[in-house]
Amino acid sequence: MRVYTYIMKRTFPCHCTTLRYAAQTLTEVYDRVLAPSDLKVTQYMLLESILEDEAEQSITDLAQKLGSDRSTIGRNVHILVRDGLVSLGRGSDRREHTVHVTQKGHEAVALAHPLWQKAQAAVADTLGQDQLNMLRTLLSQLEGISI
Repeated sequence: MRVYTYIMKRTFPCHCTTLRYAAQTLTEVYDRVLAPSDLKVTQYMLLESILEDEAEQSITDLAQKLGSDRSTIGRNVHILVRDGLVSLGRGSDRREHTVHVTQKGHEAVALAHPLWQKAQAAVADTLGQDQLNMLRTLLSQLEGISI
């Protein structure tokens, strides 16, 4: 357990820190299971998102689809480019780049998919389907927070 997270959980129960700790723990589980594919869960999900739509996608399109900002997706895409998993093409103007999964990227996803399913099953087995559904419902309610 990370020291700062442990202190935050013990000293004063912060909802944000508790959720961040859970997300970090879950990310570590998925990354460990996906290790034989040489992909992190974030890379795997980004590749799957690119493959999901057969149409050409720009980095901006991906960011909107994933609910993230363009700069974060751009940095993650450039790591995939560096590793030969995707290639970039020109979009409708010089500033826009489209993303294409390479053969190496397809092979990485094919290797990672059963590993990801194994991680998914482990989480479902640990929490149980009812608790997992409740967790999804509860987390979706956070989108409506207003102060």
